[in-house]
Amino acid sequence: MTPHHSIRKTFITALCLLVFSAGAFAAETLGISDKLLQIFKQTFPDAQQVVWAEQGDKYVVNFHQGDILTKVEYDKDGNFVNSLRYYGERNLPVTILCRLQKKFPDKTVFGVTEMATESSVEYYIKLQDATQWITVRSNIDGNLQVVEKYKKA
Repeated sequence: MTPHHSIRKTFITALCLLVFSAGAFAAETLGISDKLLQIFKQTFPDAQQVVWAEQGDKYVVNFHQGDILTKVEYDKDGNFVNSLRYYGERNLPVTILCRLQKKFPDKTVFGVTEMATESSVEYYIKLQDATQWITVRSNIDGNLQVVEKYKKA
């Protein structure tokens, strides 16, 4: 191992520690309770690139879990308010994916936005082909509704 390689490895390790400790420090400086942090860590043990923010009367945390980008909002008491998740078609429930393929066989999934509250989950699926973008809304049961259509430039 060259001295340059050793310095680079040390730098990368230090940078990783700084990023993880910065996320924990940010949570502490925002006044986020240990209880909420514990709930978050239990619910999302694989969360990476965790960033906390305070927005009005709630806390917002953005993070990655594998290839899924997630945003979760909690109230000041640490209760879940809602979440947004952004991902590709492989993370869609099978029932929705099958209905999409049947109803839109000539389209491919560009991306998915999942919106969840305590009482509901909705999926906004962006589909595309060579000439068009289509956004389809689905509930958990796979009831599909086209909500946007655009021609590609």
